[in-house]
Amino acid sequence: MTIDVLHPLLHSLTKSEKRYCRLMTGSPTGDKGFLRLLDCLLTHETMDDALTADLTRLFPGATLEPARKYLYRVVMQSLRQFEQDKRIDVRIGQLLHDSQILYERGLAQFSQEQLEKAQRLAEQHERGLYVVLAARQQAEQWVKGQFDGVDEPTLARQHALIRQQVERTLTALHHAALYETLLLRYRTHGTVGNVTDTRRLNDLLLEEHQLLNRQSRSGSPMWSFAMQQQHLHFQSAYFRMIGDEAGSLRVYRELDNLFQNNPTLWAEQPLYYVQLLEGILSDLRMLGQYEDMPYFIDRLRAIDGPTHGLHHTAPYLTLYYRLLLAIDQARYADAATLLATDPLSADGSAFERGLARLTLGTRTEFDLLLVRLQVCLGHLSAALHRLNRVLALPARSLPGRLSMERQLMSLLLHARLGNADYLTYALRSAERKRKTINRQSEGERFILELLRQWLSGRLESTALARIDAFRGSSADQQLIRNLDVRTWASACLHTHPNVGA
Repeated sequence: MTIDVLHPLLHSLTKSEKRYCRLMTGSPTGDKGFLRLLDCLLTHETMDDALTADLTRLFPGATLEPARKYLYRVVMQSLRQFEQDKRIDVRIGQLLHDSQILYERGLAQFSQEQLEKAQRLAEQHERGLYVVLAARQQAEQWVKGQFDGVDEPTLARQHALIRQQVERTLTALHHAALYETLLLRYRTHGTVGNVTDTRRLNDLLLEEHQLLNRQSRSGSPMWSFAMQQQHLHFQSAYFRMIGDEAGSLRVYRELDNLFQNNPTLWAEQPLYYVQLLEGILSDLRMLGQYEDMPYFIDRLRAIDGPTHGLHHTAPYLTLYYRLLLAIDQARYADAATLLATDPLSADGSAFERGLARLTLGTRTEFDLLLVRLQVCLGHLSAALHRLNRVLALPARSLPGRLSMERQLMSLLLHARLGNADYLTYALRSAERKRKTINRQSEGERFILELLRQWLSGRLESTALARIDAFRGSSADQQLIRNLDVRTWASACLHTHPNVGA
């Protein structure tokens, strides 16, 4: 574990975790170089030359390595103990371990009691694999005890329980695999553009249908929460991918009811709940139902999961959707005020560091939204500076939709700036690139056509009517909205009406 990992690990700690970590490190005697290292790393917000100089001064020779190793062990031990009572998986694991310790010391009856507690807790929270582990550990103890007090019906029930839990877990995992595969296709390719692309989804749709039929024919008990959740997530992702936002929203509302009725089953794993809220917000936006968005934004803001990796992401997502709601409705001054007053952006450098810690896709979408806001406020130089940072990100790591969107946003911004010479070469490069991948949406072709007209001086006032009359797919319409194409055309007509003449 290098300093490159230890530094961001320490800066990811909450105040409570830092306090607990210091309590854990306060007892050892002797050389406390690891405490000097802890203070040094926390003092420096970024890993730069100043940090390197301080580490060289405080830890001459080879003294840094043992301090680094010990500090990492202490931090990880502190985090494990700090979170142990908050995670169901950890509590079940502790009961299984306690049972093993008690059995090895001859306390077989008390060992069995711990296993029964672990099994009840696992069943209550639908942790099927832990139910299997507890049942197998119990069966192995019966074998070691030569089945004292255990008859054949009891053993048969134990084996039946194991088979049932394994089958249910495998089914839930199969649902998860189908959903994750479909989600990856959506993130990579976006919505399907034609009948041929839709047919390519039939393999997953057919496999999911067969899985549902097998589940129905098996006569097994009611579906678990995980199976219902994954099935509905799959259906919503499918509807979104074929451009049926109304169908997607209908399924999302059904999924929302499932989450609301089973809060204890996902409270520890809120990732899919966040995906649900993001899906609802995206569908509401696509359908233009802006009045319903604040309710779900508030629910996103209410997520408080410091032990689930969301204490950092959820506030940024909340701010993103609040800004998106204002910008989509052309309330640019309100969006600027919101960005200036939100606690996240109180410290500009801290805001940018936090933004860089988001996943690449989320960070890129947020950056593009900030570029959009700066353009709409007339801050074109600042917009270009931020957009150049987005363009520097590797294209292979971005979904195709985002890679294309950032490129088109760059072309439109240079047109606003009147950079005709640059745009001539950039347009040719963009068109060559799109031809090599043989994938260009109707909305993309429409935007490139408008750019070519502007460059040749043939962009007329009728372009605004054409933009208003554009009736492409829902994804193409969202692209037109994301890039504020109408606002761009209007600005270009008034500012540079005869660029190519």
